[in-house]
Amino acid sequence: MDSQRRQLGILSHRINAFCNKVDLNCPELGPVISYPRQINDREYGGRLKELETMGVNSILPVGSTKIGKFSILGKGSVGLVVKVESNDRKTYALKIRRIDANRRSMEREVKLHKIANSAGVGPHIYANSENFILMEFIDGYNIIGWLDHQNISADQVRKVVISTLEQCYILDRVNLDHGELSCLDHHVLVSESVNAHIIDFETSSIDRKTHNVTAAAHSLLLNGTVSRRVNNNIHFTEREKIIQLLRMYKWNQSRSSFDKILHAFA
Repeated sequence: MDSQRRQLGILSHRINAFCNKVDLNCPELGPVISYPRQINDREYGGRLKELETMGVNSILPVGSTKIGKFSILGKGSVGLVVKVESNDRKTYALKIRRIDANRRSMEREVKLHKIANSAGVGPHIYANSENFILMEFIDGYNIIGWLDHQNISADQVRKVVISTLEQCYILDRVNLDHGELSCLDHHVLVSESVNAHIIDFETSSIDRKTHNVTAAAHSLLLNGTVSRRVNNNIHFTEREKIIQLLRMYKWNQSRSSFDKILHAFA
């Protein structure tokens, strides 16, 4: 434990000294690349080889989540997400499969994420391997952080709500159920250009009935932390009407049913 603390201290120094990026060969990245426990040299070397094949050369300590003293973009039950730099000097988001994940590879998630990509939804995937997904880096806030920003207008909030619901309708049409859109604070990012981006398809499915629009609309407009912040900005008054329209949409996921929801909100 003392050795690990010393390593994290060295890492903190190196982060400050080398322009906020850490080379893959730095042993201090071990707790991130092999989270949440140490793995043998062969497995660890295999992971580094996967990253090198994808052109990743360094990880940037960016984000509000901490692994020791190292900042990352996010942490879930399947993986960690970090910001990385590649050999082309561009930055990307990298999802790292946790050692204790309930799956042996990222193959299924990649397949489902690419279905979303084919419909124009989700960060674009550039490369993938057994343990990693290299994708577009969305520079923005999670939706709650964005809604808490003091300089947003009611029109901007409406734009984000409509954009999110439009993407949910697209996912419904391609029969891809995201699975976690009742918790939008972890699954929608808002960029500086006030565009919403649905992320994280690790629990998605094409084998169950889609509930993307209904789940997201409840989170955005009816119940929970996100809806309270939305209503603080736009003073939404059509709650009962939206409930009825969502019930109709549940049984008839047509464009006309969806447009009625948007019209009641707008």
